[in-house]
Amino acid sequence: MKKKALSAVLTAAMAASMTAGMAMNVSAATDEFAGEELSILVSAGWMDDRYAATIDRFEDTYDVTVDLQTIPADQYSDILLSKLATDSCTDVFWIQSNPFAIESVIVDPEKYCIDFTGAEWEAKIPEVRLDACKYNDKLYGMQFWHNSPEYVMVYNKSLFEENGWEVPTNYEELKALCAQILDAGITPWFMPGADGWQHQLPFFQIGGVYEEAQPGLYDALNNNTATFADNEKMLEVLNQFKEFSDAGYFGEDWIGTDSSNMANEFADRNCAMALANSSYIKQIKEDTGTEDEFGLFIEPLGDNTWFPSSPAGPTMFGYNGSEHPELVKAWFDFVAQTESLQEILDNSPSYTNIHANDDAVEQHWLPEEEEFMNSIPEEKMTVSVLQNGTKYTNDYWMNFGQDLVSFCLGEIEANDVLANMDTNRAEAAKVAGDPAWS
Repeated sequence: MKKKALSAVLTAAMAASMTAGMAMNVSAATDEFAGEELSILVSAGWMDDRYAATIDRFEDTYDVTVDLQTIPADQYSDILLSKLATDSCTDVFWIQSNPFAIESVIVDPEKYCIDFTGAEWEAKIPEVRLDACKYNDKLYGMQFWHNSPEYVMVYNKSLFEENGWEVPTNYEELKALCAQILDAGITPWFMPGADGWQHQLPFFQIGGVYEEAQPGLYDALNNNTATFADNEKMLEVLNQFKEFSDAGYFGEDWIGTDSSNMANEFADRNCAMALANSSYIKQIKEDTGTEDEFGLFIEPLGDNTWFPSSPAGPTMFGYNGSEHPELVKAWFDFVAQTESLQEILDNSPSYTNIHANDDAVEQHWLPEEEEFMNSIPEEKMTVSVLQNGTKYTNDYWMNFGQDLVSFCLGEIEANDVLANMDTNRAEAAKVAGDPAWS
């Protein structure tokens, strides 16, 4: 009994000692950065409220402040590049990354980015996303984005059923449907042109149909043996888009309309369809309380039947010129923790999942998403969206959007939109020293 009692006392003493030691270690860790500030530059929509709780915990844990600088999407790229060029960047910055973007957007990642090679959190990034986070086999970025289907057609299922409208499977069916919806006094396809980045999606999300029409197109575009200009399928899609614009199928003033009220437009039955992330159904229901049911279908411009796959997304980088590099590393470690990943997902207004190698995170897939994805043949999920499957394309997303508006206003021709993309891609390739453009 005495031996047991002594053992218990020793065990308790050791536990107390370990607890005290752990407390001292935690204290040392938190005190290390006390009073420092972590600045983050990000485009609107990439962090927002979903990171708020994690930022609060980080500030409390390390006794620091976080200066979150959220920039409108149409201004973000220019501001980031200016800050990098003038050595005045924030401690952390984001880019929309894909396997080609680190070099083309940041240009000199070894100069501007903190090297995270060997970080434990690399194992949490899914393998298909690592190429968007690495350059020359070095880890620079952290990408934990959602794994929902890329932008597809979200529609008011209840409204469709009540009116006997059928889900379209090709362009002619979509056009005929839009005419019926418009006749009912409802905007067929809500298109938020004023956001500056959404109206490009109908063209780019159907990359599979371009590759199908011209097998090997992606490789040819990446090796500078093909162009956007004069591509028949791309011209077809652009002209279809303008046809819808001219017919009023996107709304009377889609160019001046933003997405801030889109959920209410759905709930009030002012619109029937929109191109959105599949999990946007969650936001419509939670924001409005509507009892309507919603569904998903593949965008059929160009008679597309391809699922918009995309192992890419907003990606976070540490600035190599930061005065607080260890604080930056602590932030990245913190974000990769299970608790943080769960917070980011739970506080997301629209996304139902987060793509991470962490089985402890509870995902929130919608039944509508699972039903939709199960309906798509696997062979139709093999082609990336155009902007992330081809070099230097996504870098000029906003430029393309401006040209698309000009085309719809009759100021330029469809092929001018495509030729301008070729010119811009060539310029980016030149800056990057791409031998295919030399």
